[in-house]
Amino acid sequence: MKSALLDQKLWRSFAKNHWEKKPLLLRNVKSGLLEMSAAEIFDLLVLFADRCRELNDPAGFKFYTDGVKAEAEDVLYVLPVKSDKSLAGYHKRMNAQFPDYCLVCDELLQVNLKKQNLLTEFTDELYRHVGFPNRFSEMGLYLGNYKKTPFGVHVDSCGVFSFPVVGTKKFRLWSAAYGDKHPELDRTFNYEKHKKHSQLLEVGPGDMTYWPSSEWHIAESDGSFSATWSLGVWVDKQHKDMFSDSLKNLLHTKLGATGTQVTTTFKSLHGNSGEVTELPPAYVQSLKLLQKMNPLELQDALLQDWMKHISLQGFKSMPVDAAKISVKSKIQLRHEKSLILWQQSLVNKKNHHIAFGGALLEGSSANLLKLVKDLNTGKACAVSSYLKGPQLKKDLSLLQVLADAGACAQVCMEKSTRP
Repeated sequence: MKSALLDQKLWRSFAKNHWEKKPLLLRNVKSGLLEMSAAEIFDLLVLFADRCRELNDPAGFKFYTDGVKAEAEDVLYVLPVKSDKSLAGYHKRMNAQFPDYCLVCDELLQVNLKKQNLLTEFTDELYRHVGFPNRFSEMGLYLGNYKKTPFGVHVDSCGVFSFPVVGTKKFRLWSAAYGDKHPELDRTFNYEKHKKHSQLLEVGPGDMTYWPSSEWHIAESDGSFSATWSLGVWVDKQHKDMFSDSLKNLLHTKLGATGTQVTTTFKSLHGNSGEVTELPPAYVQSLKLLQKMNPLELQDALLQDWMKHISLQGFKSMPVDAAKISVKSKIQLRHEKSLILWQQSLVNKKNHHIAFGGALLEGSSANLLKLVKDLNTGKACAVSSYLKGPQLKKDLSLLQVLADAGACAQVCMEKSTRP
């Protein structure tokens, strides 16, 4: 069978004809994201499950039996263990206990930077053609023998890409118009009379399917085991909300104590006729602040918020290295394409801002900025060659914030704890 290449021609066609318009099914897709074997995925599951057990916190996992979501404290007891040996082994153990079960892991790729980078290679091309998400994308793994999606027919606020890893998967879809006319579809498992109005997509390992955020859908199965990646791209935040959030952040900084007032003093609320003619003093003061604002200051603030947003590379969070940075450390970028972002202030040329993984730093250290620029070229950098003098302690603290956000890993001098 001929392979479907995710090249520029295909992405252009997808953006024009399918994105937020209609479903798509591709057979035998060639993508690094689809080259992860069942064995590799099992190892990631065990690694993540072990971390959850160590922390006594199943965050990132959900478990359903017969359509009922398990309590968080019970989830730890049904996660994969090394002795299962494989996805098939895990299924054998679960199948003996649960005739209908579904395990969902929303953060699996967070435990392996290399595999996470396979995902960003896919999403980078997607964003280049359809735009950067105002919210985020998230990747989940669904596995089990469940015959139908545990929460029934539903519609999300995200466009969905699905990539089966093991077994055949069927997705039944209804258009937004049909769903609006038939609200009884919402969360139901009984939709026999609506089947003739649906579209059925059947996919297996190596295939990819997509449907828009407006499509009502449910996964179906004959009860055989399956494991499927699902990438959701959330499209429920409009530009006006992004822009107003940036302005709100700026105003919070500008208004100071006035902004924290919980009551508003006034001279009079209105005249005898009910006419309102004057603003309260707090409003007058705030208005003067806006009128005095330099356009470059406003642009600076918007640029900072945008930089902070894109530093997450379109996701809710980034994989991190649990490494302590010292002046003796030698460090490099976590990945050559995951650059540390920076901007020179438009208002004060001595200041700059640095962002990665949702962290935003402000400083004036030329040494720290030089280190960031050199890291972005792919160099492995000795911290002591850059950070020195009276700003050393502060610069090290800022560098640690970047490391905690996942920007860099240690090499050579100090052993990295990266998996």
